[in-house]
Amino acid sequence: MTPTLSIIIVNYNSRSVLLDCLDSLLESRYCFPYEVFVVDNASSENINDLEEKYNQFRFIFNKNNLGFAAANNIGIKLAKGEFILLLNPDTIVNKDSFQPMINYLRNNPETGIVGCKIFNAEGGIERSTHSFPSLMKEFVHANEFLKALMSYDSFFGNLLKKKSRMKAFDSYWDHDSEREVDHVTGACMMVRREAIEKAGLLDEAFFLYNEEVEWSLRIKKAGFKSIFLPDSTIIHLFGHSTGQRVQKQKVNRLLVERYRGMLYFFGKHFGFLKQMLLRAIVFEGFALRLLFNYIKTLRPSLKNRTSVLEENKYYKQIIKLAFMRCYDWRKTE
Repeated sequence: MTPTLSIIIVNYNSRSVLLDCLDSLLESRYCFPYEVFVVDNASSENINDLEEKYNQFRFIFNKNNLGFAAANNIGIKLAKGEFILLLNPDTIVNKDSFQPMINYLRNNPETGIVGCKIFNAEGGIERSTHSFPSLMKEFVHANEFLKALMSYDSFFGNLLKKKSRMKAFDSYWDHDSEREVDHVTGACMMVRREAIEKAGLLDEAFFLYNEEVEWSLRIKKAGFKSIFLPDSTIIHLFGHSTGQRVQKQKVNRLLVERYRGMLYFFGKHFGFLKQMLLRAIVFEGFALRLLFNYIKTLRPSLKNRTSVLEENKYYKQIIKLAFMRCYDWRKTE
């Protein structure tokens, strides 16, 4: 029987939560035929034994970490389902998670992507819809002190939301109604097969972050909509409730990949000039952060000197990105 839904889970050192995710899939007892592909991206944690425990699912073991986009593409190429679902391993699904999304896609052929309502482990709502990137959004991201000033419930945030209709505030809403959006989070993203055939697979030049954003933009350009549905729900174990505030960025290698991917995105879709402006924004924002951190280290009483120096290492890597010509991670490693 041809499956209705092909579920693709990319795993990297997430054994404990992957077990919870796979158990939740089995316990949900869906009434439609489905298949599951678990694509392991060369984890150091051994999950080979899970292949026997969950023998109704197919496990694929990559010899190297190919990145999120390439690993998902492996599953997509093997998938036979009417619809394709990208699902994070750190999620818990239920019996009502997918049927409303399937029904919507069947009844609305102009829709290419559907996302769902996401709760964190504490029961709070996670922001799961976003506007496409812009220079203004990236300026705020790079200059983190602005994020507190422009958060949803701040004075300036409320003023801007009322006066400017900035798309950057599309993320901040109650997530209780159906809505067309620019893109949904890749943690749980159901895609029509026809949309993939027209727009193509995920761009493997992205290692991690921004790949589902770029894919959503191409699918929109191919003539399809992205829709948020509140009737479908999942739990995201690693998610955190925003409390309607912008979260502080963690400074690590993933932040470097976030900016590498964003610079690639701008060059691919917005052209040379906007990419150059983004390079200037990245340089300005992270050079300031680096300068402030150096000033901190001059204080003899500084207690977290090691963490500040660690941050500096990643800030330098992000600044270096502003001067690179190629942002395909496969050619810049």
